[in-house]
Amino acid sequence: MTAWQPGNYITAERLLDDIPGEWNNVTFTNWAQGALSYAPLRVQRDGARARLDGHAQPSATFTGSQVAFNIPAQFRPFYQRYYSAPRITSGTPTLIGVVINTNGDVTVYSSTSITTTDRFDFSGIDWPLN
Repeated sequence: MTAWQPGNYITAERLLDDIPGEWNNVTFTNWAQGALSYAPLRVQRDGARARLDGHAQPSATFTGSQVAFNIPAQFRPFYQRYYSAPRITSGTPTLIGVVINTNGDVTVYSSTSITTTDRFDFSGIDWPLN
């Protein structure tokens, strides 16, 4: 919430700055919506932060890095941000590196082979918008 200061006035925008916005779709590039009956991958503004929710999977097996999807312009960070996302399918627990770039590209990194049956949960990844 915006801190009140002497001489400030409330506008509709300031009054609503703490209400989460609408969920928006991401644009998939080398990844796809996960095939589990679990939350679709989407992004939302919540005050001065944006957040991801849902899961996705690669469209083809890969090792190394690739751009998984792109987030809309109004949700892009001012600086590159680094996170991890857990695999939510069976097998040995695995984390992939996640970089949210200022151009909206979300790049994923893995030192081991990631297959099309691996699904990853991006819920809980959030970043400042200022």
